[in-house]
Amino acid sequence: MKPPRLATRLLEWYCDNAFVEDLLGDAEESFRRDLTRMPVWKARLNYWRHSLSLLFSYAIKKRKQSAAFPPFSASSIQPDMIKNYFVVATRSLVKHKFFTIINVLGLAVGMSISLLLIAMLSFLWTYDNFHSNKDRIYRVITHADNKQWSYDFASAPSILSDKLQHQATGINEVVRVSSQLSANVIDKNGEIPIRGYFVDPNFLQVFSFPLIKGNSDGLHNKRGILITKKAAVKLFDKEDPIGKTIELNGIGLVEVTGLLQDIPKNSHMQFEALASYEIFQELEQNHKIGNPEDIWAYRRSYVYLLLPQNPDTKKIENFLNEIPKSYYSSDENLSASFSLQPLKDIVPGPDLYDNIGPDWGYASLAIFMILTALILLPACFNYANISISRALKRMKEIGLRKTMGGQRHQIFSQFIIETVLITMIALGFAYYIFFLVRGEFLSMIVSSETLDLNPDFRTLIFFIGFALIVGLITGIVPAVYFSKLNPIQALKTQPTGKGFGKFNLRKALIVSQFALSFGFIMGVVVVLNQYRYSLNHDFGFNKENILDVELQGASPQVMKNELSRLSDVQSISMSSGIIGVSSPDNVWVKNVSQSDSVEVAQLFVDSQYLPNVNLSLLAGKSFPDDSLSKKCIIVNEEFLKAYKLTAPANALGLTFTLDKNEFVVIGVVKNFHYTDLREPIKAFFFRFDPSRFGYLNLKISSQDMAGTLTAIEAAWKKTGSEKKFMARFFNEEIKDAYSFYFAMVKICGFLGFLAISISCLGLLGMVVFTVENRMKEVGVRKVMGASAWSITLVLSKDFVKLMIIAVLIAIPPAYFFFEKLYLQTQQFYHVSIGVFEITISLAVMLILGLGTILSQTLKAANANPVDTLRYE
Repeated sequence: MKPPRLATRLLEWYCDNAFVEDLLGDAEESFRRDLTRMPVWKARLNYWRHSLSLLFSYAIKKRKQSAAFPPFSASSIQPDMIKNYFVVATRSLVKHKFFTIINVLGLAVGMSISLLLIAMLSFLWTYDNFHSNKDRIYRVITHADNKQWSYDFASAPSILSDKLQHQATGINEVVRVSSQLSANVIDKNGEIPIRGYFVDPNFLQVFSFPLIKGNSDGLHNKRGILITKKAAVKLFDKEDPIGKTIELNGIGLVEVTGLLQDIPKNSHMQFEALASYEIFQELEQNHKIGNPEDIWAYRRSYVYLLLPQNPDTKKIENFLNEIPKSYYSSDENLSASFSLQPLKDIVPGPDLYDNIGPDWGYASLAIFMILTALILLPACFNYANISISRALKRMKEIGLRKTMGGQRHQIFSQFIIETVLITMIALGFAYYIFFLVRGEFLSMIVSSETLDLNPDFRTLIFFIGFALIVGLITGIVPAVYFSKLNPIQALKTQPTGKGFGKFNLRKALIVSQFALSFGFIMGVVVVLNQYRYSLNHDFGFNKENILDVELQGASPQVMKNELSRLSDVQSISMSSGIIGVSSPDNVWVKNVSQSDSVEVAQLFVDSQYLPNVNLSLLAGKSFPDDSLSKKCIIVNEEFLKAYKLTAPANALGLTFTLDKNEFVVIGVVKNFHYTDLREPIKAFFFRFDPSRFGYLNLKISSQDMAGTLTAIEAAWKKTGSEKKFMARFFNEEIKDAYSFYFAMVKICGFLGFLAISISCLGLLGMVVFTVENRMKEVGVRKVMGASAWSITLVLSKDFVKLMIIAVLIAIPPAYFFFEKLYLQTQQFYHVSIGVFEITISLAVMLILGLGTILSQTLKAANANPVDTLRYE
């Protein structure tokens, strides 16, 4: 009869290993004696009572010992003891150079990406802190909803400012901002692009953008402008810009009245020039920048408020939401609400559409943090894995320390300090890697020009603090493992390399590392395959040998007549944009016989456009060459589905209303990709309006393409245009439209390189440890006649099994993430993941993993058996 198992386990759990054997012996002896003189149930009850009394007495004893010599008292933590910890840790690191290098390199690689994230976060949290009114500035944001979508916008209808200024209380200033100032300064040497904002005159009273010369009069009239120092150098070199007149394309002559200090990088507003908001309103009224009455007018302006200290923001939000919808929108399907966003919550902040300036939302930062953790954690796992693997070699050291009176907390502190020392050394290497990859990292991400990753003193403190935290977290597992060892058991234990299979945690760490590496490798393969698919996809139109010439305000008909004389130009058409590349304008279209409107994309083209790009007409005809063309539209098949029309012929002659005008369908084209492949084909139509043409589309047939382009440029100059000739081939524009895939490949490749490097370093450490501890076995096998290949197989098979398990575990989540979460949600037209992507990813990972394994096992298998036996 055995004593109660639960009581025994309770004693084993609570008492130190050094005392539990004596306690259990006493309890079990008492239990045996009780069995001879009383019933079993009573003997078991006495055992429980005896065990609990031992627990209480042991707890009191521990408390007395702790009071006499607490683990972290001044007597136990002395400078000499701390110095001894560091000396012993340094000796241990020097003694085991190879494993120290493995640990330092692994942690350095993992920490380097973390330093990039820390530097980025440290800078992002300084955004807009330089404004003196930073705590009082708010932005009005729009929550828009209709029957087809629901989005949050950083923009707001500019007309709200009138109500806020004259009817709302608790507001000091109201400022309207439009980011539509995108013009070219016409110069004798060509055109110089300049970007900026249209703003109200009180803009500089609300925001702290220093005016270093001149005045802000340019914001009070339509013929003035303020520019930054950087823009002044670009336009006037070293000359004084104040008082100089420049000609802005689409705006006219304006005078520079003020010079602004260059905008800091940590500003969510980034501009080169400021002009009066009245100019924007005039351009809008003349339909040069949209239409003030269209459904998207609220997306072209931003409204900022300067509030008093301790403002009642809820009161202002309620006021905004009580304004009738008819006041700011004519869209019957739109419902909107408004709220106030503090300036400090813009960057970083929630993800909003039409954000002005850099877009650093919480979602993108969360993704960066997750990716950083996925790189750093395997590096920490490596250290824990290798440290525990070497535990058997350090058993005698731990046993002797405990036998000589070493306390558990002292052993724990020793190994924590050793880990912290390694992480601080790794921090030095990580800092070096940080500087090496910083520029490449910035080139991979959007809005990188608004980031400054040069670490300041505060960021350096964050780096050191981060290294200390990593050291504490990384060292906790091996420190706990070492400190709880039984001294007698530790002194008896002999090192062995066959214990690898017994540590499930260690195997799980290796498997998780290679599973993660497989995921990153697969990401690179999937993105490259999607890029190739996008370039070779059938867009539904001809994109070869079509040259798109940007008119830049030149007369379309004059240019067409001049270029038509060139023999290599087969045909010419005109359009307002480039299909397959950018998203066209959307408008609401209503069938005169129905009440509901449908959102439809539109593009303005001439009568030659359809045959020029080989678009297939299913019914009807192209635009006629007369004035009636302005009242006609040509729709696609999706347009028919949106209005539940069964056949293309049934749509001919139907009348639709848009922009308060009626249009007749004269043709139906086969579906084609009017925007990029990330978006589905939706309802679309062509319109005819020569005033909206911005491009000439030249179909070229030439054996000497360079000579033809020279002739076209000469014809451009012949028309008297002073603007720079700008033209690109259609297929090149399509190719550039998908260049974002290269950024994704860079990111996945960079992270994949870090992940696989860390995994291989960890694997290398484990292989070296296993080989070192099985050298005697290798020697015996060779003496008994085993071949080098069979020995290699014996030493490698356990690791290869783990890699195969890692792949089997990684394939389902990797497939789900890239196929279901990425391709099917972000890429409407895509090539599905198949055997090819999985095989390539598997091959790359196995080559790198096997290379790491065989580099050590082959060397051991080919060693002289005499040397290997002597090694033991």
